[in-house]
Amino acid sequence: MAHDVAARDNYLTLALLSRRIIEALKDLVAKNKRERLTSALPAAIESLQAATDSKHHLKGYGLRVARSYDQVRTINELFPKEARIEMIGVLTALLEDTTTNAEQEALRAIDFFYTIENRALQNYRHPSPRARLQSTH
Repeated sequence: MAHDVAARDNYLTLALLSRRIIEALKDLVAKNKRERLTSALPAAIESLQAATDSKHHLKGYGLRVARSYDQVRTINELFPKEARIEMIGVLTALLEDTTTNAEQEALRAIDFFYTIENRALQNYRHPSPRARLQSTH
């Protein structure tokens, strides 16, 4: 039972991180405001790096986000390694303000994290039968 609760907490944490990133990106698209990007995007970049490379050492926000098997698995199930690497590049360019088409890139990132948020919430509401079986052993 404790594993099921912990897994559900991990999914909710991932969904909340995704929402935080989406809101920061929406500020950029709708209001051309970059303030929230400086706090949201480093966590996103670090979490995707951790999900992509198991040798990546977490620091900062990533320690709270992409450390669990459930969170990493959720991201990996949705996006192949190449897509995660590409999104890391997009987010880095947005953070460093080096992209020539920030609005289009931000919209791509919003779609990416919206997909993660939805899957994490789905997993939160309906944990897999396998997770329930593991918690009883």
